[in-house]
Amino acid sequence: MTPTAPSGPVARVERSLTGLLRSIAGAAMLVALGVNFANVVARYIFLRPFPWAEETMQFLDVWMVMLGAAVITRNGEHLRMDALYHFVPAWVQRGLDVLSVVAGVAISLYVVIQSVDVVTMLSRTGQRSVIARLPMNVMYMSVLLGFGFAALFPVLRWLRRRNEARDPAGIDR
Repeated sequence: MTPTAPSGPVARVERSLTGLLRSIAGAAMLVALGVNFANVVARYIFLRPFPWAEETMQFLDVWMVMLGAAVITRNGEHLRMDALYHFVPAWVQRGLDVLSVVAGVAISLYVVIQSVDVVTMLSRTGQRSVIARLPMNVMYMSVLLGFGFAALFPVLRWLRRRNEARDPAGIDR
């Protein structure tokens, strides 16, 4: 019997957000590839590289990493130190799992709070990057969103599991 994907409104929100984040990260990757290709052509064919290309690609890389980290958090695919984890009883494993999720959400929320301050300050001052003149608040917004979604996904997973426990048939009401 093949397991079915979780259903219900929370599961749909989770899947939609994951798809959106993957799409944005993929689009950023395609834009970075396009900028890199155009810069190579400009440099080696026209002997006039774009001075803004490297900085722009770095910004895009940060966006890809931040949004990708949120997706990895949603899927529970972060690296873990689990050498001893498999040798402890199941109840200890569950406790460690809960501790790990709570610590991850707490740290993510702390980073979100700090990021709000940074984005607000950069928005107020209008600071821009040195070469490409890109707004720095846009760059730091990626940190806020990446960690924000990293804090949101475990909460959505908990809500989904709680709803599934109430309605084991998975029927939407």
